[in-house]
Amino acid sequence: MAVSHSLNELSPRVGRDPDRPSVSVGLVLRSGVGAAERARPRRVLDTNLTGALLGIRAAAPSMRKAGGGSIVNVNSIAGLTAAPGLVAYSSSKWAVRGLTRAAAKELARDNIRVNAVHPGIIETPLAYDPDGNLAVPRNASPDEIAGFILFTASDQARFATGSEVLADHGYMLGAIA
Repeated sequence: MAVSHSLNELSPRVGRDPDRPSVSVGLVLRSGVGAAERARPRRVLDTNLTGALLGIRAAAPSMRKAGGGSIVNVNSIAGLTAAPGLVAYSSSKWAVRGLTRAAAKELARDNIRVNAVHPGIIETPLAYDPDGNLAVPRNASPDEIAGFILFTASDQARFATGSEVLADHGYMLGAIA
């Protein structure tokens, strides 16, 4: 399993098992309800939802052994609102919300927190231009989102599990007049 292999490779580099991994998986394939043949949505769900589940599954055993930890699922604003033409992507990101909460509840007794960060549009190869009349009319830098992830994983957020942090540059506010 690629996720387990990655965690095993990381452990010797940091001198211990990681206790605060972030799980960030994302595949976007454009298709609407009528155009979505079975293979495309399955591929998106397998990447976005199953990938997040496998990340949690790979991280949990070493966290249990260490007495706890924090997992941050990097989700998307598409998990909070509908995205026309992105039926499979939006559905997968809504499902990651449920996974985050279910995993948080299941792992809480092991002192493992599971939370999600919902970024807006990030300046990456997947990015697109934001609407011109947003509260902050630009894409976020990866470093800006990393700050939210680091905070959510940190001890400063130790009382949060099953929580969702919105880092969307005002996208969910809607158009600004």
